[in-house]
Amino acid sequence: MSSTESIFLRLERDGYPMDVAGIYLLEPGPEGPLPLDDVRALFGQRLSGSPVVNRMVAHAPLGIGEDRWTQTDYVDLEAHVRHRHVPAPGELSDLLASILEISGEPLDRGRPLWQAWYLTGLADGRTALVLRLHHAVIDGMGMIALQQLLFDAAPTPVARDREPAPLTGRAHPSVVRRALVEIPSRVVASTAATQRLLGRLVPIVPQVVEGSTRLLADAAGQVGALARVPFRIRLPGYVPSPTDAPPVTLFNQHVSDPLKSMAVVTLPFEQVQSVRPLVAGATVNDVLLALVTGAMRDYLAARDDLPARSIRTTCPVNVRTSGEQGTQGNHITTMWVDLPVHLAEPVERLAAVRASSAAAKAALPQSQADWDALADVGDLLLPGIVTAAMAFAGTKAFTLFPPTQNLTVSSLAGPREPTYLATSRVANIFLRGIVCPPIHLFVAAITNGQHVDVSVTTVRQLCPDPQALVDGMRVELDRLLAAGS
Repeated sequence: MSSTESIFLRLERDGYPMDVAGIYLLEPGPEGPLPLDDVRALFGQRLSGSPVVNRMVAHAPLGIGEDRWTQTDYVDLEAHVRHRHVPAPGELSDLLASILEISGEPLDRGRPLWQAWYLTGLADGRTALVLRLHHAVIDGMGMIALQQLLFDAAPTPVARDREPAPLTGRAHPSVVRRALVEIPSRVVASTAATQRLLGRLVPIVPQVVEGSTRLLADAAGQVGALARVPFRIRLPGYVPSPTDAPPVTLFNQHVSDPLKSMAVVTLPFEQVQSVRPLVAGATVNDVLLALVTGAMRDYLAARDDLPARSIRTTCPVNVRTSGEQGTQGNHITTMWVDLPVHLAEPVERLAAVRASSAAAKAALPQSQADWDALADVGDLLLPGIVTAAMAFAGTKAFTLFPPTQNLTVSSLAGPREPTYLATSRVANIFLRGIVCPPIHLFVAAITNGQHVDVSVTTVRQLCPDPQALVDGMRVELDRLLAAGS
């Protein structure tokens, strides 16, 4: 298990699951909605091709060694693929409420870290497949790759007489054996992590010595020159900074109730594309970030919480090499983008987003190094200390520190051509994103055929009306379209 995967496991606690839930709205096929038995049969026949379907956590012996992955040769499909009838009247809001209810708690660590729910009872005759996958075993691009195992490019009836594909497991070593091997390995891992961290610090040491010397010399001679000493140590984006922190908004408040709220919207991809020429070099992702910016501006202003400067979002970035495309697991880093909610004009906001995202992309090598350093800290410290640090981030005392970000925005390139679960066409793909204190707002956008499916996941205590946010994205898109007409 990589340090990143271990961190994702240790971030999780009651009420704050660390899994991403893909929500696939399905049109009924020629024979109507799929039977639950067909859905289970499809999972049994297809998912043996994924290494995550039977992957389980083997916890560290005595909490000292490493958590590791093991694999079982049996998955109980009745336990993993479940059914729920959406309560009347079966509207979209009822579906989202059901999804938040069934995915409100962490996945069972005693089983492989995935779960699927088949939801029926929608008023329009559609059904929904909700696929929960823990972030420790898969990232967004890995989830897209997994879709390729489940979905087809044409309607394909389920072969009901076909047996589930066999799974290959491996024996789980005893606790005694693991303790004898892994407690010493903890010492080795900590030593290696210390060496890597020192290697990153060595280039900074001369700057620190020189800066300290100059500070002392100036203090002895002219106190006023202290402010002119070019001495600054850059902090990673995930470390609270007293000099480069985004403003505090209502989404940075402490939360005592983990209940979530959620809303979705579908935007025409052609319209999103058509506003790109308003700013030279703007990408689809830049436009989507600008839509979030406009929506956040309207939402915060309506609640007397609009800051006078940019807020900040993190954006997960796929770092797979050309030979790793389509692989599962975690291959991500993070870029930090400022969203100029204080600017009044929509085109000006898009231009500022474009400039900030371009700078963030240029800084991705440093962001990757920061992420690797965080992983090294995870290797260096005992797992219990890491867990305690993550828990502290969700306390009221942590709000005394400057925030590192205000929200997370994730964009994924989904299928451009129609896809099917057996004979049911996938109409929309949304995400129930991860909300993990102190970050309480997650926006996900997936390009899907001729439209973009957008979802907002947040905490009800802070945002009981997330529909206003997704409606705001539609409004901002209309503003940009008007500016370009």
